[in-house]
Amino acid sequence: MPPFQTPLAYRLGLLATAAVFAGCSPQKPSAPAEPAVYVTTVRNETSDMQRVFSGSIRPRIESDIGFRVGGRVTERLVELGEPVRAGQVMARLDPTDYRLAVQAAADQQRAAEVDAVQSASDAERFRRLMGDGSVGAADAERQQARADAAAALLKQAQSQLELARNRAGYAELTAPFDGVVTALRVEPGQMVNEGQAVVSVARLGELEVVVDVPEAMVANLRQWRAEAVPGFGTESASEGAASRAQAIALRLREMAPSAHPVSRTTRVRYAMVSPAQAMTVHMGMSAEVRLRQPGTMAGATLPVGAMLTTTEGTFVWTVDAASGALVRQNVQLQSQTTGQVRVGGLKDGALVVTAGAQKLDAGMKVRPVARPLAEALSPVAAR
Repeated sequence: MPPFQTPLAYRLGLLATAAVFAGCSPQKPSAPAEPAVYVTTVRNETSDMQRVFSGSIRPRIESDIGFRVGGRVTERLVELGEPVRAGQVMARLDPTDYRLAVQAAADQQRAAEVDAVQSASDAERFRRLMGDGSVGAADAERQQARADAAAALLKQAQSQLELARNRAGYAELTAPFDGVVTALRVEPGQMVNEGQAVVSVARLGELEVVVDVPEAMVANLRQWRAEAVPGFGTESASEGAASRAQAIALRLREMAPSAHPVSRTTRVRYAMVSPAQAMTVHMGMSAEVRLRQPGTMAGATLPVGAMLTTTEGTFVWTVDAASGALVRQNVQLQSQTTGQVRVGGLKDGALVVTAGAQKLDAGMKVRPVARPLAEALSPVAAR
């Protein structure tokens, strides 16, 4: 039957049958979209290695001072940050008990003096009587022994009196040298023990830079040239000429014998080479410590967000240009600043993921997008 002569019901039946068969046929799943990632092309160069750490300006000599006796604090005569002179009284204890001890020791000394004088007089009289035979030699020797014992007790009493007077004097806490008060741990009415630190005093004019460095750098730390930029933290330090103009040359003075058990960093103290520059800083300032070493290894500069650190080491994500798959690549950290890292172990031309690396996983398929150089090296973009 020609199509134009087919009844309407017959045509509707054919359309319904075709729709049923079309609904039963399986649909092909759509391929998942590959996420786009910013990448930077590796270009290895040979240059100075640099590491940047946060440090602080601290006094070279800072003493924790405490009373040499215990008792109740009656006065505190200094405040935090106040300058003090050597011998200045900073705090006092209740001296009542120590004054009574001095009085008791003085009474014991007077009693010992009377006994010593009497024993010496008796010994002298026995020696005279022994000359005419009135007493025997044994009696004279016994009396002389008593006189010697009384003299020894007198000397002991004199020492006890001197000790009591000293302890009474220890009820006043004095500054051991000219300096400034950096910590207070005592208030009037507080009970303190003998030797308990109550005041910290720092010597003026002797400042240095204190910084904690990774234990991996300790072995050849003397080969690193050090400088500090006071007042610049790692979040606000500038890499420009203005920042470099304020850099203070440092000299390694002291290194802790062992690393901290938790952070595994070693505390290092640097002295300031120039006395004139040391006068431009003050105690408690923050400082950006820059350690530089002449470069002997090729390395690539990347945004700081490209590097990941785990217990298994330091690595970056690279993208296979042919398949788009992510590959984990271990690297060696050579230097680090606020927004950049310099790493070794990458081939020229490798595509390194520079943003969102912590959200990726090995084997993922991604779509690499070249990151503009100015944006990649910007500390703000790196965050």
